[in-house]
Amino acid sequence: MRPKLRNLLSINTVKAYPNWLHYLPTVDSTNIYATKLAEDGLAHHGAVVWALDQTRGRGQRGKQWATRPGENVMMSLIVHPPAPLAQSPAHLNIIVATTIARYLQTVAAETTVQIKWPNDIYINDKKAVGILIENVFRGMQWTNAVIGIGINVNQTDFDPQLTRATSLKAASGRDYDLFEIINDLRSGLMNELIFYKPETFTHTLQQYNQFLYKRGTTVRFTHIPDDREFSATVIAVPGDGTLILEEDSVMQSYPFGSLHWHL
Repeated sequence: MRPKLRNLLSINTVKAYPNWLHYLPTVDSTNIYATKLAEDGLAHHGAVVWALDQTRGRGQRGKQWATRPGENVMMSLIVHPPAPLAQSPAHLNIIVATTIARYLQTVAAETTVQIKWPNDIYINDKKAVGILIENVFRGMQWTNAVIGIGINVNQTDFDPQLTRATSLKAASGRDYDLFEIINDLRSGLMNELIFYKPETFTHTLQQYNQFLYKRGTTVRFTHIPDDREFSATVIAVPGDGTLILEEDSVMQSYPFGSLHWHL
């Protein structure tokens, strides 16, 4: 066992939780911890790393995920992707975002839940969820996916600079049980992967697009590779995970990481 991993595992784990759960009072990042477990063969399919506090929480494109300790969900689910998913890895992002959006719409039915491409989730036009999926390979084989999920749950006070941040409680007025959310999301995502078939994925993709943020609306973007600003209408996300925009009556697809939204 690598020394660094041994140090990580020395953090006390609460035994009262189910054996698939690695509970940590604090950690640098649940994704970093989960990835080390997966790389060293110490994590089973369905294992979850949950921390009450993260010191180096990460979001898409290296952004920091800041959160208040003990009030929100910071978790990483380790899964062995089913073989058919290896042919269409973008489907995993779509499955995860859609499953979480459906769940949030159920537990906070009075709110409006939307997926901001590629996989942030907004409640009432403000960000409540960030998703970061990182893959573990052995040689050329995709052995594990680490699905990092950060959900603002019971926090209602946010940095004044974060004008588009919200939480389940801020949107609904209710308190939520963090472990219940983790358990529900784990079960839902595991079931989605068990029953995944490329030929029936169309239904999930349709749901993703029903949740798609700003669909049919003109939005200002920056195309990151050449720093070009432009306005375009959000059309849809196809199965390859790209975002289709209409600009000057021309349809164009943009890959993950190529766009910055101006909101």
